[in-house]
Amino acid sequence: MRAERDRAARKPPRKAKDKGQELREEISKAAALHVFTRLGVTDPADIDLDAIAAELNAEIRFEDLEGATARVIQIGDRARIIISTRVVDVGAIRFSIAHEIGHILCKHYVGHTGPTDAVERLCSPLHSGGTTTEREADVFAAELLMPRPLVTSWCAVAPLTFDPVRAISSAFGTSVLASAMRFVELTPERCAVVYTKQGRVQWAKKSPSFTGWIPKRSVAPGSAAFDYFERGSIGESSRIVPGTTWLSSKAERVDAPIYEHATAVPGLGAVFSLLWMPES
Repeated sequence: MRAERDRAARKPPRKAKDKGQELREEISKAAALHVFTRLGVTDPADIDLDAIAAELNAEIRFEDLEGATARVIQIGDRARIIISTRVVDVGAIRFSIAHEIGHILCKHYVGHTGPTDAVERLCSPLHSGGTTTEREADVFAAELLMPRPLVTSWCAVAPLTFDPVRAISSAFGTSVLASAMRFVELTPERCAVVYTKQGRVQWAKKSPSFTGWIPKRSVAPGSAAFDYFERGSIGESSRIVPGTTWLSSKAERVDAPIYEHATAVPGLGAVFSLLWMPES
C-alpha cells in the first residue's frame, strides 16, 4: 500500500489536453476554414455539404447501421458516407456528414493502406469517449457548419434564455446540442454545456472564462435535468439554481447563482443543460 501511495504521489498531474492534440485540432479547424474561404461562404446557406462531398468524390447514402450513427468507407480517391436511418434530426444529419467529410479531408486513414484497400470508420459524432481522430472530426464539423467568422457575433450575448442557441441552430441548420457547444466555445460569457444521461453527468464543455469544476456525479435535486429524470418533463423557461447544484464544493464562487436552460434528448434518455454564471 505504501509503495502505491508513493507512486501516486510521484505521478504528475493529468493534463486536460496535450499539446499534440491541441495542434491536431487546430489543423482540423484550419482545414474547415480553408473550405469556407475557397467556397466564398458569406451566409450559412452557402455551406452546401452535397457539393463539398461531390468535390471529394464522396457519395452520401442513408442505410441501417448497427452500433454507430455514421460510417465512411474510402477506397483510393473514392469514398462513401453512410448516415444511419435512425438519425432523423436535420441538424444531426448535417453534423454527421460534415464529420465524415472531416475524416476524408484530414486524411484519418487507418494504418498503411494501398490504393485499392478499403478503409472503413464507424462513428458516433458528439459522443464522449471517442478517439482523438473522432474528436478532430467533430472539431472540423463544428468549424465547417458554424464558421467562426460568421457565428462569433451570435455568441457575443448573455444567454438569459436559450434563444441565442436556438437562433444559431435555425440559421446554420445545426442541432441544438452542437449549437450550444459552439456557443460555449466562442462566447465571452461564463457558460458550460453539461450532458447528463440516466441521472448522471457524462461530460461538460466549458467556455474559457468558466473555471468552475463540474464533477461527474448524480444530478442534484432542484435542477431542470433532475426534474426530467424524475418526472419525464422539463419546463420551457430557464431557472436560477445555486452554484452547488452543478459545481464542486471546492469550486470558485460555488455559492453564486447559475442560470440553467435544459433540453431533453428523449431518444437517448439524456438531457443537456446550458449553464450561465453572470459576472455579478
